[in-house]
Amino acid sequence: MTAPSEKSRELRFAATLSGVITLRMLGLFLILPVFMILASDMPGYTPQAAGLAVGIYGLTQAALQQPFGWLSDRWGRKPVLLLGLALFAVGGVVAALADSMHMLIAGRALQGCGAIAGVAMAFAADLTRPERRPVIMAIIGIGIGAAFLLSMGLSVPLATILGLQGMFWLTVVFAIAGMGLVLTIPRQALPQEEPELEQQEFSMLPVWLLSVSVFLLHAVMTLLFVSLPPMLVGDFGYGLALHWKIYVPAMIGAVIFMLPILRRVGSNLSEQRMLPWAFVVLALAVAVLPVSANLAALGAVLAVYFLGFNLLEAAMPSLLSRITGSRGRGRRLGIYSTFQFLGAFAGGVAGGWLLGRFGSQAALVAAGSVSLLWAIVLKVSAKGVFPTGGNP
Repeated sequence: MTAPSEKSRELRFAATLSGVITLRMLGLFLILPVFMILASDMPGYTPQAAGLAVGIYGLTQAALQQPFGWLSDRWGRKPVLLLGLALFAVGGVVAALADSMHMLIAGRALQGCGAIAGVAMAFAADLTRPERRPVIMAIIGIGIGAAFLLSMGLSVPLATILGLQGMFWLTVVFAIAGMGLVLTIPRQALPQEEPELEQQEFSMLPVWLLSVSVFLLHAVMTLLFVSLPPMLVGDFGYGLALHWKIYVPAMIGAVIFMLPILRRVGSNLSEQRMLPWAFVVLALAVAVLPVSANLAALGAVLAVYFLGFNLLEAAMPSLLSRITGSRGRGRRLGIYSTFQFLGAFAGGVAGGWLLGRFGSQAALVAAGSVSLLWAIVLKVSAKGVFPTGGNP
């Protein structure tokens, strides 16, 4: 296959897989900005129970990332993607029919059983050349960012029309649409070993560093959306119907600055140098949010947070894919995704507990402090651990 046609094939595949992930992430992100407010009318509601409902998805995701990665290494990525999306759809049905917090939590847990994040990243790495992986992962990351952006703009209007149950029915539609996209991907052979990578001794230290990093990234993100909506309503008097006016401009500003940074980072294969600084940006933004003097300042700080989040969300999978060979890639990326969703669970539970006990401001300051400490750990410990360029 010639280089131009190979490049075209990779881009088509990346666009399709990005569409699958974007639809699934839309199903998650659309719920986040409105859940804590809409669920307050559900029988059995407490801040702690609502935080658990937000985060329980991450716990079941984490529990099944490794089994799904193992299955995808043996059955192939495509069948396992379809299985995961089907489970996500069934969980959406249960949540849509829920008449209590307990049933809602059960539906969210079942949604989490569709543990396809690591499988999707492994699929992307399988079918792209090593030198193209940063670009492909960036395309997928941009798709996630686009889902985030669309969610910030559409969540409140859709929730006003559909209600919480209707929002969960929408996640079912997205899951079915994602399955349709997966079916358009040609069936591939089981992933083959890449001898030039597998003959080298493989260190798990970079995998663990990136896994803890994504744990904290998603813990902070989930905690933010457990804590921020009540703060906007209670401290700023800003009703739910107006929240999109903060989220959307902040996200657009973040994307404008993110794209040139990602292009430069990807061309230099320098994601590892960016990681600690992106966590510093994340930490400062989250810690400053509670003391923002007005809504304009809060929106600007939120834009800085979204910038740090999106940079890390795109750069870390790209870096991880470059340091893993194809044999066992599903398992190693499964470790990464396990920590990602454990972070979502921890952030939801911790956010609900801190919100109920100390309030939104304390929760956000705590999250910012932990992120800053991890940035220091990364800066000190990651030197010499990651490849500085080229293929591993």
